[in-house]
Amino acid sequence: MCMSKEIINPKYKSNDISLYKYYAGFSNEFVGKILSDYPVTNMAILDPWNGSGTTTRMSAIAGVHSVHGFDINPVMIIIASAELLDINEYREITFNSARCFNNQDILNDPLEQWFTKTSIRNIRNVEMEFRNILLPEKQLSPSYFLLKEMSDFNVLANNRLLAFYYLVFFETVKKIAKKFKSSNPTWIKVAKTQDEKIKISQKDFENEFLNKLREKARILKSKSKILSKQIELSTADSRNLLIEDSSIDLVVTSPPYCTRIDYTISTRIELAILGLDQNGQLEDLRKKMIGTTKIIKDELISIGLYSDTAKKFMSEVYNHSSKASITYYYQQFSQYFDGITQSISELNRVCKCDAKIYIVVQNSYYKDIQLKISDIFKEIFSKFGWEISAQRDFEKKQSMVGVNQRAKKYRVVTNPKESVLVFERRISNENRRN
Repeated sequence: MCMSKEIINPKYKSNDISLYKYYAGFSNEFVGKILSDYPVTNMAILDPWNGSGTTTRMSAIAGVHSVHGFDINPVMIIIASAELLDINEYREITFNSARCFNNQDILNDPLEQWFTKTSIRNIRNVEMEFRNILLPEKQLSPSYFLLKEMSDFNVLANNRLLAFYYLVFFETVKKIAKKFKSSNPTWIKVAKTQDEKIKISQKDFENEFLNKLREKARILKSKSKILSKQIELSTADSRNLLIEDSSIDLVVTSPPYCTRIDYTISTRIELAILGLDQNGQLEDLRKKMIGTTKIIKDELISIGLYSDTAKKFMSEVYNHSSKASITYYYQQFSQYFDGITQSISELNRVCKCDAKIYIVVQNSYYKDIQLKISDIFKEIFSKFGWEISAQRDFEKKQSMVGVNQRAKKYRVVTNPKESVLVFERRISNENRRN
């Protein structure tokens, strides 16, 4: 295999052709440039934090032999599946204003956080109509909550046209509920009173949906043709990948950043559409995320065994004068490093002897303490027998730091550094496990 000497900025570009604008994604060009340097028609490519599916989409366009994309958030699997739809697979359905629910209120619908009961009925009627038209064989159970039955969700994830319609459905509901967005792009508020809840008729929602559908169809027409045949998208934890040992040639990915972003809450409305209970089930998913803001573990791995830089950082956090440093942040950072170390161990397991791993990370701060995350990743990979073969750093002009004005209390706020790290094995395939 060969590797280009040039690594371009992974920053998402406003002119990227995609159906879903994902704030945490990287650019089509970044992935395309990497793939252009490899004989991809004979390769298996993986993104264990697939997000909106840039790696899987660009791999499928490039004709990669075997494409694997995993994400722990089921919403992102639907988005990634929709992004793989070809224009020749698309069709616009004709609505007849069917009313599956008539005047019956839907009990315990998670959408009640933003909409009145009557509005929810109107919204769900549109959902059930396009679902029944696109799946005439009644492949789904009678429940309208797709996450109630895993078999239902798998049907959706593997039906690109239905996934496309759900992407449009997500976008329509979010547009109508835009007043609940906050200054933090990852946080969605909920209605505090009944009067704050949104009212919308079925006809008005249907019109909004069709307008959004046609807008997305126009984007679909400009997208490149999908060439790959073997594409696997599935909900999975990066710490437990559903892939055989030594089966992956190339990884192109970006893990959750250690910046206290709540990746679950950012898709709160989409998860509600899928039927995720906003108490127990939502909290369970939040806790499973690497970088979660929830404290979940009592016993953690010894960070010092894997990274001296992480050990030093944790010591400085522990001894910081800030009130919550010991009681909260020390544990939260420990959980992040624990999850990342387990994920790197899994990448080590599934990658072939001559595999390459491209990974995008971002340095940050805790108060006035710099978190040199690129150094930490290099040290952890080194413990598993990998060495850094290339690195390119880019200044990130926009980040979540600017949202938190309290950061100025501890330091002069500067733009964070985003790094593209490229790893290859230092030791033989037979001796690579610690």
